[in-house]
Amino acid sequence: MACIDVHGGCKVGWETFDTEAEAVARAKEAALQRDRKFALGFDFGYQWPGAITHHELHPRFGVECWTVIVP
Repeated sequence: MACIDVHGGCKVGWETFDTEAEAVARAKEAALQRDRKFALGFDFGYQWPGAITHHELHPRFGVECWTVIVP
C-alpha cells in the first residue's frame, strides 16, 4: 500500500495509490481539507478535492490504480 505518484497543479494536486483502501482514506482527508478551505473562499477551479478516479490500466504506470484529487 503506497502512494505511487504525486502531481501538483496551481489549485489542486493528484496523488495516485496502488490500493483502493489507501485512496479512500486519503480522499476522506482531502475532503476535510477541501471543506475547510472552501469555507475560507478558496476556488478549486473545475476540480473537487476528495474525488477518486479508478484506472484499470493506468497509461503511465501500466497497473491498476486510483487517483485522488487533493487540495
